[in-house]
Amino acid sequence: MKFRVFVFLLFITSILGFSQEMGPELPPADSQITDEWYQGKPIRDIVFSGLKNISQSEIDALMNPYKGRAFNDSTFLEIQGKLYALEYFERIEPSTHRYSSTGNEVIIRFTVVERPVIGRINFTGNSGLRRNELLELINIKTGDIHNQAKIRVAVEAIKTKYIEKGYPNVAVASTESVSRNSSITLVFQITENEKISISKIEFIGNTRFKTSTLRGQLSLKAKSLLNDGAFQEAKLIADREAITKYYRDRGYIDAVVKDVTRTIIDVDNDTKAGKSGKGGANLLLTFMIDEGSEFRFAGVTFEGNIIFTSDQLSKLIISRKGEIVNMTRLETDLQRVADLYFENGYIFNSITRTPDKNYQTNEVSYHIRIVERSRAYIENIIIIGNNKTKSNVIRREIPMEPGDVFSKVKIMDAMRNLYNLQYFSMVIPDTLPGSSENLMELVFTVEEQPTTDVQLGITFSGSADPDTFPISGLIKWNDRNLAGTGNELGAELNSSVIDSTTFSLSYLHRWAFGLPLSLGSDLSGSYSRKFATMDNQPPFFNGNEPYAFPDGFSSFNEYEKNYKNPTRDYMMSYEQWYISLGLSTGYRWTTFLGIFGISGGTRFGIIQNIYDAELYRPFDPALRENNNTWTPKNSFWFSLSLDQRDIFYDPSSGYYLYNRMGFYGILDQEREHYVRNDSKAEYFLTLFNLPVTEKWNFKSVLGFHVGLSTIFQQPGREDPIIEEANKLAVDGMFIGRGWSSEYRNKGYLLLDSWVELRFPLVNGVLAFDLFFDSAGVETEQGYYFKNNSKGESNFTIENLRFSYGGGFRFTLPQFPIRLSLAKRFKIVDKEIEWQKGAIPGIDMDIVMSFVLSY
Repeated sequence: MKFRVFVFLLFITSILGFSQEMGPELPPADSQITDEWYQGKPIRDIVFSGLKNISQSEIDALMNPYKGRAFNDSTFLEIQGKLYALEYFERIEPSTHRYSSTGNEVIIRFTVVERPVIGRINFTGNSGLRRNELLELINIKTGDIHNQAKIRVAVEAIKTKYIEKGYPNVAVASTESVSRNSSITLVFQITENEKISISKIEFIGNTRFKTSTLRGQLSLKAKSLLNDGAFQEAKLIADREAITKYYRDRGYIDAVVKDVTRTIIDVDNDTKAGKSGKGGANLLLTFMIDEGSEFRFAGVTFEGNIIFTSDQLSKLIISRKGEIVNMTRLETDLQRVADLYFENGYIFNSITRTPDKNYQTNEVSYHIRIVERSRAYIENIIIIGNNKTKSNVIRREIPMEPGDVFSKVKIMDAMRNLYNLQYFSMVIPDTLPGSSENLMELVFTVEEQPTTDVQLGITFSGSADPDTFPISGLIKWNDRNLAGTGNELGAELNSSVIDSTTFSLSYLHRWAFGLPLSLGSDLSGSYSRKFATMDNQPPFFNGNEPYAFPDGFSSFNEYEKNYKNPTRDYMMSYEQWYISLGLSTGYRWTTFLGIFGISGGTRFGIIQNIYDAELYRPFDPALRENNNTWTPKNSFWFSLSLDQRDIFYDPSSGYYLYNRMGFYGILDQEREHYVRNDSKAEYFLTLFNLPVTEKWNFKSVLGFHVGLSTIFQQPGREDPIIEEANKLAVDGMFIGRGWSSEYRNKGYLLLDSWVELRFPLVNGVLAFDLFFDSAGVETEQGYYFKNNSKGESNFTIENLRFSYGGGFRFTLPQFPIRLSLAKRFKIVDKEIEWQKGAIPGIDMDIVMSFVLSY
């Protein structure tokens, strides 16, 4: 009834508004223009009068999608409905006006009277929770528009928190009073009543399991130094179920908690004195248990199944005859039968399970009766909640179309695809009945999150080169969902001023021609001041001999013992300029193994190294060629990938396989000619995921990674020609954490692996990780894992550098920073050789890096 009155008043308001057009542009009363001239006219603008405390930008964001649309009653009611839904206004009066320059467009004006703002928030009667704790609970702050719906939510939040703290009879009410400046003083009146704390928990009837074992299954805890013993009714209900489950998972399928008695064994002094809200009671909880007998499993029979044979269904039952019943595992087995039908679109089936208990043999079997019905087909796919993202951008990530058979697997794939876009903080699928018996509506409700990043300021450069100044100024703009199209546009300027400056402008079209075909391009330029080893003094080497060594050393062995890192006195500086244009494309297929992708691209560029050749002779032969002149630097590459991870930037499960091969140097006049291949494999597994609060789970993810990179010669050419800076190395930041001293030990093969134990602390924001890394390079080209020219093993465990430790990792894609402590060691003559760290006492190193996700 209230809804009908609201619609009637809304209709009357709109009629009155449009029948009394205001403004100097209005025609006279005897004009030939009809009273509804605005019908069908484009909406030029939507303006507001009376805004004082409400942000104009917030209103504009809500109204902008309607500008340019043709005016009609449906559109107007939708606009006005959104304004009322804000609950910001006491009164809204609409009117229409001609756009004076043309007269063919309409301006909608809303004259509004705002609700008052909240000037002060007070709490009374609170002793169990401090004011700051209460303010953190509520979603209201001073300066907000007075909103009864938010106040009701705040009241419930306060009550819920008090109940968690052991105040089961708390009462919370709110009052508002108008201050002199017309603002609202909001007061939450709290009547705490007595606090109930659990002093002891006992069990009666338990003969099979110890009391201490059963106490360990409870979420309620007795009062101790580490626990306040707060009593909560909701937790007690859950604990009764937990005890029952514990018994039934160990064969006692008739076990039940008959009752839980509550005995007040002590009352605080304030309560005895009759003071309200300050005292408390100590409670003894006693669980009354009827254990029953231990049962064994006797099998499953089926009735009514035609689509799938009984043999097919029986193979889904993992529980074996004769073993002690585990009800959780058995329920999972029986659910697989329903899921088999469900996965194949038979969601309207009726499946009933009847247990048959034999109390003489203490065995239980199940009879499953199946009534098979037609498959369910998707009638429509409905998207709700998207304001910026276009619906077709969302639909193309859903591997189903109207007319398809319903599939739970494809719905899970759709959720993964949508989350991986990083456009949404929440994706909820749902099903509704369709227009006929075997049709259904598939509904996806999404909650959008910001997709535009603007960064200004000082940042960590992320370079692994120890000679690079680590701090730089950053100006970055990136929109991952450009105008809601799903395409990406970005620009970035990063400069340390001292020794490096980079600029890039990039665009990525994710779905070209309506296909999962990506097309990308980027224009980039960089300037850097680098350091290189010299060979100015005899003996002179070409630089690629296996025994060659630069200035500052008397032999190759001395060069190697010093990690190929001469002092700055024996280093030359040079400037490098590089400008390039990159083009890329990729295609992806959804398969039962995961998302299979193939991609490729090319990069055209010119590069110049600047130094005084009369003063310096670089040890690296690639630097001696064509110095001080612009030379081409081109490449092309292709890659294959198979991705079955749930969320690629912070996975909890699944695997990832990747291989990329690049050809560097296409023209003869280029300085470098080589081929580089990079392969890696990763696997992630959730070890446990335990709910602690309504919004947070204690979770652990185990991750494995192994990568192999190799550099070899191009077909038809001699040994690879490559700048020393572009060879492979353990950089100590991304690879072999902590081993920055190995950066100058360049090679042609890099093997790296890690194991990580990840603990999310704030979902989607922060995690704590433990890690173990191993990484090493091979410096001689061509031999790799084989024997070298001397017949010795070329790559052994002594090539590897090991580190372990832990640290914090930001899981926000917009802020992919990781800060860790690493302890290092290596193997020398089959013995562990521990390395000194930068932090005295613990000999550990601080490692800061970006989190790389593909």
